[in-house]
Amino acid sequence: MAQAAVLTSIDGRPDPGRIAGLLAAGGDERIVLDPQTGLNRYGCAAAPHDGLAAFGSSTASVISGSAYDAAARAAARITAGPADAYAQEMTGLRRRLAALCGLPEAAAGDLILAASGTDLHLIAATLASDGRRPLTALLAAPAETGRGVPDAVRGRRFAALTPHGRAGDAGEPLAGAVCGEAIGIPVREPSGVPRPTEAVDADFERACALAIEGGARVLLSLVDVSKTGLVAPSPDCASRLKARFAGAVSVLVDACQFRISNATLADYLRRDFLVAVTGSKFLGGPAFSGALLVPPGEAEALRHRALLPALGDYCGRQDWPEAWLGRRLLPDRPNPGMMLRWEAALHELAAFRSLPEDSVAGFLAAFGAAVSQAMGEAGNLEPLPAPLLRRTAPGAWDAQQTIFSFLPLGRRGPPSPEQTQALHRGLMRAASPVHLGQAVSVGVRDGKPLTALRLSLSARLIVEALTTPNGGARVIARARGALAAAAALAAPL
Repeated sequence: MAQAAVLTSIDGRPDPGRIAGLLAAGGDERIVLDPQTGLNRYGCAAAPHDGLAAFGSSTASVISGSAYDAAARAAARITAGPADAYAQEMTGLRRRLAALCGLPEAAAGDLILAASGTDLHLIAATLASDGRRPLTALLAAPAETGRGVPDAVRGRRFAALTPHGRAGDAGEPLAGAVCGEAIGIPVREPSGVPRPTEAVDADFERACALAIEGGARVLLSLVDVSKTGLVAPSPDCASRLKARFAGAVSVLVDACQFRISNATLADYLRRDFLVAVTGSKFLGGPAFSGALLVPPGEAEALRHRALLPALGDYCGRQDWPEAWLGRRLLPDRPNPGMMLRWEAALHELAAFRSLPEDSVAGFLAAFGAAVSQAMGEAGNLEPLPAPLLRRTAPGAWDAQQTIFSFLPLGRRGPPSPEQTQALHRGLMRAASPVHLGQAVSVGVRDGKPLTALRLSLSARLIVEALTTPNGGARVIARARGALAAAAALAAPL
């Protein structure tokens, strides 16, 4: 595919319209823009949206003006660069991401880029499989992770489209895959209250032991942080299982929210866990952009692993590091949309990493207190409990809550899932639009399903709070306004 034909207008310069188009390409149907609204399935546009109260980063983010400019500059480099400009950009992306994560330069040589977090789960399952025995994937209940994840870890299609465009049916087995099973472990009680860590860990341990006894290999997915802000199972539980069943258990940390500090990331890699992150949620880059960080202890064997040929529908050769032999089976096909989305995300990550961590933690504490007060004042927003996160570094910013889930209450109590989804859309269409995290199923009350909305902080909002005049007060005021708008729309339901 000729890069210039994709990225430039007739006069050879990057075309803003085409850049916006690329930001919505190279993924699956979730990021295709609706021709009527100009929004993707997450309610996000492919261009900056001034005036939006952007608190939807637990689902996806709308690109900022400065990040859009960073993507445009990357497009210009590709347009004016040599034939291998895309390959050079992807190598540079790996190095910059590794550096911003506080990792040694060598870590970039084992960093795999992909279109989305769900794609990363497919890749991790492929790496964890021996190609002969079925793989059993253990994960937190799918409502807390991603809708397509159970299919991805079972070696099945998880969307109708793929990043490289081949259409098919979700759930269809991938060619050559030994399809396994996915077991979801509940992390909340039916009432919506988080289950005790010990109980969740015990369920993971029992399920893992049964799968190993049945002759399966296991991919244990540790979610950090889930859609509603939980961690499950505990890192210590995952380490115990990896040690107990040495060689038969691989651990994937689903950190696709990227709400983790460099210290937490380093701890996971020291435990020999694979770590999946994305740039489209906490960081604030546009959906889709994903990366799989592979620790040295795992990389030594995996670099020589044969890859499932069907991965060619999801990955190109340059998305994988050069030392990995399996990349030769992949097509030499660029995904400029993914590259530009990562450029936008790295722009936001660089700004966030420049902040003092104690200042970040201080603002998060103040923000959490203000949100709690605002929900209490609203009277019809019921906060969903979220336990304090346990981190290795004392006082770490990532121990603080950044996703605030709540039940909007109407005249008859919690509205139906359909009403909650309509409320979410109504906030986006308001005169002062509000973007919250999409509705998530969290339990049952009086025989009726409970569906929560989420007010979510992003790295971009934290940077604004700590680097602009009166920034913290302005971000908190916008959050208060977003919650007041949600309470007003919910009241008559």
